[in-house]
Amino acid sequence: MPDVGVHLKGEVDLPDLLRRLRGGLGEEVGAIGCFIGVVRAVSSEGEKVKLLSYEAAEDAAKKLQEIASEIERKPNIKRVMIHHIVDQLAPGEDVVYVLVAGKKREDVFKALPEIMDRVKTEIPIWKKEVTENREYWVHEIH
Repeated sequence: MPDVGVHLKGEVDLPDLLRRLRGGLGEEVGAIGCFIGVVRAVSSEGEKVKLLSYEAAEDAAKKLQEIASEIERKPNIKRVMIHHIVDQLAPGEDVVYVLVAGKKREDVFKALPEIMDRVKTEIPIWKKEVTENREYWVHEIH
């Protein structure tokens, strides 16, 4: 069963997630892949970012579970973890962790961008970017 969550800053970290993922994977797993989303210090418009403020709808974790479950049903994928932080985050801080365990690296490598594309477009999590000059809600374009 997938391991997902929506957390405040400090409630989740990569070493703990990796330990949880590795526990009981079995002998078929030959690859573990990880994606870490990090707050950039410069906006896409070139402004210096002071912080990002993330908010989530109540059903965000349920929707993460749906995505993770669908990916886990793919051939050669054994376990998926998706954990998103919703809080005020400064440049350099982690925002999202995606971990995938599978039989082969090719399957794991293919799953990571698919998961992140779906998280960006399907999960009700919003971010407000605060720069030195202004603040605004960011709308991802895919």
